[in-house]
Formats: sequence, C-alpha cells, structure tokens
Amino acid sequence: MQTIQDCLTITIVVLFATITTTIALDLCVSLTQLWNNVANKEVRVQQIYLQPSNITTMQPQLTATEMKTISVSTTDLSAPTAPNSTNIESLELLIQKLPQSRIRTAARRLQIKDKVDGSYQKLGVLRAQLQEKLQSQPSEVERVLSNLC
Repeated sequence: MQTIQDCLTITIVVLFATITTTIALDLCVSLTQLWNNVANKEVRVQQIYLQPSNITTMQPQLTATEMKTISVSTTDLSAPTAPNSTNIESLELLIQKLPQSRIRTAARRLQIKDKVDGSYQKLGVLRAQLQEKLQSQPSEVERVLSNLC
C-alpha cells in the first residue's frame, strides 16, 4: 500500500513539474516573439475572441448612383418640393412604440442630443423632441425611422 502511495505521489510531482515547465517554456517563447516583433516593428496579433462590431456606428455604404441622387437633392434648394406624402400619424405611432435603444439612435441621427450634462435624457423627452422634428422635417424623420426598422 505504501508503494502505491509513493508511486502516485511521484506521478503527481512529475505531472506538476511537466505542466509548470510547459507553461514557463510557452511564456519564454511568447516573450521572445513579442520582443522580435517589437524590434522589427511588426504587428501580429492573434485574435482569440471575435469582438462584435458596434451596429450603431456602422454607416450604410452608398453606391455612386445613390450619392449622385443625394447630392443633387441636397444642393438644389431652389427646386419646388413635392407635396408632403409622409404619413405623419403612422410615424407618430411608431415613435411611441419604438424601444429605448432605437429612440436614442434615431435622436442621434437627427442631431438631437440624447445626453445632457453627461446623463441620458428621459425617454419621454426624446420622444417629444422627435415629434417636434417630425412636424418640421417629416421626410428626414421618415428616412431615419425607416432605416431603423
């Protein structure tokens, strides 16, 4: 019985020593590679975990024809505007039903400050400001809200 216990103790010590040596060797190799990369000013990073991109900061990519259409409509201010065909009632209802994150995103895209003095504005205040913006610029609000949904 004592021999089996001694054998198991020696096995545990050998495994511990092997694992410790492997970790130390890996650390030395990694530090040497880092030292060489810094000396050569190379940047090689192994990304283990994928980081999700921030969806709110992603801007839609415009094609050349869309850019041309947008630039013509924004620069030609003297052109007569089409009658307002925006359904304001449905947009008002949509503003009331949107969740907090979408309301804040829409407000930022319409240049409405969602933070005042470092703290977020209340959701009701943002909705009221979006309603005001809807009355003054219905087509712009419709475009932003359609991109959110």
